[in-house]
Amino acid sequence: MSGQQAILTPTSRLVDRAYLAWGTVAVAYAIAFLQRVSPQSMNLPFIHDFDTDAAGVAMLASSYFWGYTLMQIPAGLLVDRYGVKRVVLASMMASSLGSAAFALAPNLLDVFAARLIVACGDALVFTALLKLVAQSFSDERFGVMSGISQVSGYVGGVIATTPLAAAVTGFGWRACFLLIACIGLANLAFAKLALKPDPASHSNKTLAGVIRAARHSLSHVANWGCAMTFASHFAVVTTLSGVWGIPMVAHVFNISPTAAGTPLLAFMIGNAIGSIFLGHVADRAAAALDGALIRICVLRMILVAMLLPAIAHTLGLVYVTIVFTALGLVAGGTVPLVLKCVKKLYTTDLIGVGASVNTTAAGIFAGIAQPVIGYAMLSVSHASGTDAVRNTAAIGDAGYGMLIVILLLMSLPGIAGPLLMRNKLIIA
Repeated sequence: MSGQQAILTPTSRLVDRAYLAWGTVAVAYAIAFLQRVSPQSMNLPFIHDFDTDAAGVAMLASSYFWGYTLMQIPAGLLVDRYGVKRVVLASMMASSLGSAAFALAPNLLDVFAARLIVACGDALVFTALLKLVAQSFSDERFGVMSGISQVSGYVGGVIATTPLAAAVTGFGWRACFLLIACIGLANLAFAKLALKPDPASHSNKTLAGVIRAARHSLSHVANWGCAMTFASHFAVVTTLSGVWGIPMVAHVFNISPTAAGTPLLAFMIGNAIGSIFLGHVADRAAAALDGALIRICVLRMILVAMLLPAIAHTLGLVYVTIVFTALGLVAGGTVPLVLKCVKKLYTTDLIGVGASVNTTAAGIFAGIAQPVIGYAMLSVSHASGTDAVRNTAAIGDAGYGMLIVILLLMSLPGIAGPLLMRNKLIIA
């Protein structure tokens, strides 16, 4: 008995430490997700403080997407070569210092630079989190822990809606992001203790090799289709839920950003539920992934169209909340389908390259789209004659109507992409 206890006690401690280590990186991912979708909760005070307009908010969103994209290709290589602990600690440091710099930024150029730093740090977190799960938990636990890891990001997204909007209203956006920076630094200190030292890496991968593999993968039409599908999903959902969702709801119903955060809170909760439960549907759809992706894209387009200001005005806030909830369920269920396509097209050996190619394409598409969306919304609003004077309410019904139209156009690659993948998926 004493021998068994001696064996069980160290094992139990190792398991406990594995969960503690996972928790620190999961918190870092929640903060990263919060950073990504936070612009919508500070839209109006940001415009006021920097005397800017929708174009300034678009730049704020775009800077994050460009930084996130910049680090996607090397993310897997860095984790493989230098280990989870060193990469995660560097990521947390960049994110925390970037958040503090953002909170103290005196002008838009400094805002752009600070958000770029934050995004470069945040881009590494989820790759490191998945590798940590693979290293720390058995195969039987990998699926569950990977799903919970994804949900940890959605928790950050939930905080970025009504809670963050209320905090910004009460304390100001600068104080909120200083607090986020402090939480990040505290988590960094805890992670340094909880994460095990990284074993010596024996990887013979090089950055040049990863780039060659990525370039070779793009010679296949099916892989372009996969990238188009994910980029369309990511750019549409993130633009709506992370940049313009709260401002649009606040304008349409003439309510505070805090109250307007409720539909986006419902979206994030729906996203978490969809990512877990609709993932099982993705397993059953493995034989017809192309058709499933097309259907889910069409459904997403219908739900986005249902948010047109004219319809929302007529049917009310409860209706809009229901639509955002449904949109969250659909968005959460899309990712497992895309990941199944990535595994089939790239195989297990190159799945890291596949993920990097897809996230890079998504970041580029989202980054390019933001200034275009901001300019189009502003131009249409002013042309309509209802917002001739630039102020914090410069975007009117016409502008948000244009947002919906652009999002629908951005959704079209999500229909074309699965068609390009069809033959390769059938063969696989």
